[in-house]
Amino acid sequence: MVRIALDAMGGDLGPEAAVEGALQALRSAPGPMAVVLTGDEPTLQALIEAKGGSELPVKVVPTTQVVDMSDTPTVALKQKPDSSLVVSVGLQKKGLVDASVSPGNTGAMMAASLMILGRAGKISRPTVATVLPTATNKFVMVDSGANVDEKPLQLVQFAHCGAVYSRLVRGVESPRVALLNMGEEESKGSEVVAETHQLLKASGLNFVGNVEGNDLPKGGFDVLVTPGYTGNVVLKLYEGMGEFMYRSFAQHLQGPQWKDFFQTWSYENEAGGLLLGLDGTSVIMHGRSNPKAYVSGLNVAWRMASQGVHKRIAEAVDVQEPTA
Repeated sequence: MVRIALDAMGGDLGPEAAVEGALQALRSAPGPMAVVLTGDEPTLQALIEAKGGSELPVKVVPTTQVVDMSDTPTVALKQKPDSSLVVSVGLQKKGLVDASVSPGNTGAMMAASLMILGRAGKISRPTVATVLPTATNKFVMVDSGANVDEKPLQLVQFAHCGAVYSRLVRGVESPRVALLNMGEEESKGSEVVAETHQLLKASGLNFVGNVEGNDLPKGGFDVLVTPGYTGNVVLKLYEGMGEFMYRSFAQHLQGPQWKDFFQTWSYENEAGGLLLGLDGTSVIMHGRSNPKAYVSGLNVAWRMASQGVHKRIAEAVDVQEPTA
């Protein structure tokens, strides 16, 4: 049984969407799953009963505070220790759950997860991974904005994180690792990126070389390695293009095939930000998550925890020397 703590108070759509999503996830879970909702107990219990979830493996851990989107990580950790977000991570540290999921303040969830759970093995920094679509497959991008001044060895650690996730959760036997750059030549890009290229060649990973921005929609790789600054630009461009395409074309292109096409770009299909490199399992969902998105987030957390992704990442990175 994989037990998942869900911050039920942090999302833009309120606790009703979180409870509905949790109950849907439990009814269609990929394996034995239990959900622990953190938040206002009377509100959550009433929603569980109203939505017919009393017989499901879901319970509530009461909290008295909520982390606002405007709160800094310091405020969240020091002034709101009994918030639904912080408590959801603390339950994992205590061994009461196996994973923590929140649609709340991204910086606060990152800080809480790092401070409470700690890093996996010799990981220098955790990374935020996101899964993005292409014409041929989906790829895992590391880093998506958690860091902005990474060193080459840290980028190689991120590559190992992405490869482990791709293999264990996405089922890719030998993940193809690519490096985002401004050209295909090995010497292209900044000094950090050029050195990262050489380290990836010697890393033992299935490194397929550099890819440029125009290569991303084509696919042909499973893990994309990039510093967080450019990774966040790619992420926001993807999100903006998805919304632009839907608004521009959806009303003119009707039918099941087009519905499926636009659906591949929906945030509901993927959990949001996956915190890799922690000594535990943490998932940051989109703030506007609806019930379908909660199902996706809880399912990904289940797969990460059941496969022991954080332990496998520690094993993969611990063979690297010297430590970044």
